[in-house]
Amino acid sequence: MEWVDSALASSTATFIIVVTVFTLMARQRLHISLYIRQKKRVPLLGAVSVASPSKAKGVPPQQLQSEHNFQTEASMRLHKELYYKLQHLERHYEVLPQARDTLISLFSETLEQASKTPDAGILSIKHYSRDALLKFQQHEDNKIMDMWEQYLARRKAKGPREMFETKEEARWWLVQSSPVKYVDGAWLGHINKITTPFGLRRVIKNAWQVLSEELGDGDLEKNHVYLYRRLMETVEPGFPAGDDFDFIDPKHQLNEPGIWKAAVAQLLISLFPHQFLPEIIGFNMHYEAMALETLKVSKELKELGLDPYYFVLHISIDNADSGHTAMALQTAMEYIELIQKRDGDSAAGHTWKRIQAGYILSKGLPTAPICPRFRTSPSSLPVDTKTFPRNTTEAEVIRIFKAKAIVSQKIHCNSRVKFGGRTIAEWLAPGGLESKKQEMQFLDALSNSKPWVFKGDSGRSHLMKELSWQGRMFGSFTQSETHSIKQWIDTLGGGGTVSDPAFYWKFINEPQISSIKALKTVDIRVHHPVFAQLPANNILAQLLPSTSHLPRAPSINTAATTNWENLLPLWFTHPCLLEHFICVPAQTTTPMACAIIRVLRAQSGFAPEDSIVAGMDEVRRKESIGLVELGLEMVKVSGFAEPTSLKDVLENWRSDFGLLMLHLCKRPIENTGLLLGLAMSFVDLHDAVASSPTFLSSDSRRLLSNIAKRERDNLESCLRDLQDNPPRFLDFCRGYHFGRAEIDRCFT
Repeated sequence: MEWVDSALASSTATFIIVVTVFTLMARQRLHISLYIRQKKRVPLLGAVSVASPSKAKGVPPQQLQSEHNFQTEASMRLHKELYYKLQHLERHYEVLPQARDTLISLFSETLEQASKTPDAGILSIKHYSRDALLKFQQHEDNKIMDMWEQYLARRKAKGPREMFETKEEARWWLVQSSPVKYVDGAWLGHINKITTPFGLRRVIKNAWQVLSEELGDGDLEKNHVYLYRRLMETVEPGFPAGDDFDFIDPKHQLNEPGIWKAAVAQLLISLFPHQFLPEIIGFNMHYEAMALETLKVSKELKELGLDPYYFVLHISIDNADSGHTAMALQTAMEYIELIQKRDGDSAAGHTWKRIQAGYILSKGLPTAPICPRFRTSPSSLPVDTKTFPRNTTEAEVIRIFKAKAIVSQKIHCNSRVKFGGRTIAEWLAPGGLESKKQEMQFLDALSNSKPWVFKGDSGRSHLMKELSWQGRMFGSFTQSETHSIKQWIDTLGGGGTVSDPAFYWKFINEPQISSIKALKTVDIRVHHPVFAQLPANNILAQLLPSTSHLPRAPSINTAATTNWENLLPLWFTHPCLLEHFICVPAQTTTPMACAIIRVLRAQSGFAPEDSIVAGMDEVRRKESIGLVELGLEMVKVSGFAEPTSLKDVLENWRSDFGLLMLHLCKRPIENTGLLLGLAMSFVDLHDAVASSPTFLSSDSRRLLSNIAKRERDNLESCLRDLQDNPPRFLDFCRGYHFGRAEIDRCFT
């Protein structure tokens, strides 16, 4: 291997230089305007430590208001920038420590909130069992259906719409929802990589089937992000795509902080699959369950003359029998039971805690905005009191007001102040706060009664002014009571606070590891994502053949002696080539991306695409054999010990070319033509192995032949697209011949 001997010098460090130099050939460069704007902004989110206004002493209310507004705006701006960078990671890989810090902070934030009701929700399952989880999911499904039934009854009784009242409000809601809808499927975008341990592939493959269906199984018309883009074209013509830099521009007035946080969480959760796989599985389990908002929106959009199909699709495809709810639940159960069988009860218990953490992250970050009209009319919305009080602060505030109500009867009779449609005297009348429902309605109404309460801003809230010196209620509340009410108001804001990451680590009972340290020890054969630094000169360009002709190379001579030490590492590594093209849902809405999805489905052993989604049929299918499984059969034929992971493969059989592919595939935008050309060269290998009796059983050869046909058909489609782009077409030709030269060395 002369080019390796001369250029790589057999060292990993030198090899990385060779690999990453190629990126200098790319035509994609850092977005200069983003860099300039970033320099003018506040520090990275992972380094932000935001203090609550309630902790500021001796600061004028106006300054508290200014600080709170700055915190909220700064947090949302940072989430927007992270949203953009995570969709262009190959150009912004420096953001990875910040991304990991933010993810852990979000885990802590949602866990801390959920832990205040430890016997509610998913936390009620202290120890995993299949029966307990199935019953829990059934209860959650029934609860949503009951609330849906109650909603329909209210509407039948001439009740108003509850998501938006007018067409204009519906348009506002759809636009504000776009950050989340444009990353539909992203929470699974980085799973099922070739670096996944082979023993986990069957389970993770079931989760990847959910992603595949989110992306339309390679059918553009069924791609969920594409469907939402088409909806937005009718709602807001000229609105940018979710991965455009223009999308995060303030001019679009996408100013719902909670939506941006939820959208970023979806991009973050799957980013480090080898560190947070249980959390990904837990997130998937909650996110794919039926949501009441989806049911309501599908009905109300139709009533207003807007296309509801995006939401109707999610109602049907997420069903709990054969759809994504069932698939996500099955994945979680199979995963934890696999861990239990392999590593024992203690490991399974630890895994269950982490699955809960992922589930709670999804549940704790609502993805549906609330129209301003309904923020001041909570009494019209259904009430669920099972988890009320929702935290200790709420419980204390209710205790305070109930105590005051007993001694203040009739004092407020003269007051004209109303909130939630009732006067203070009516709220605090005897029996007015007897039930949980009444308590919850009181707090929700009060929290939505501007100017008395500005969520997250006690300094601006008139209620606090009335409790303070020269206020009409000064002295009626003690210092500790006043502080509790102040704290309650400040916690209503939600946005802006970065939680202490220690809460997450304590919850899963693991030592805290800083992101800088964690990302310094990554191994490209094991972890994701791993990016090498850019060197100063271009070596790889000198190694690529200069050919620009497309004619196929001669057939591979499998009758010659097989060099297994060369063949096996190439076989197990090359499925990486196209994996990274589909990590970002917004970048899968092109015919080429759809063709690549179909190639990946074939390589992983999924059934051929049909006009109907497979759902649980794919999960139950027995003949689910892909390139990895066929490679393991080849290992047995060769007489070697069976590897358990790609790391095992590359430790047993060193392959600089295999490592080269792992590095190149991390930059699919820069290396589009090269990666597709390399992938085509390996289709030749698949055809050759399928037609030779030497390597596989007859059944496996049949499966491989079918895989190769599906690959070739779809790569030919990609090639037709590349012919309109001469530089990428040239890269395809060079990649193809580059790969064939290395493959041919396996047969001498």
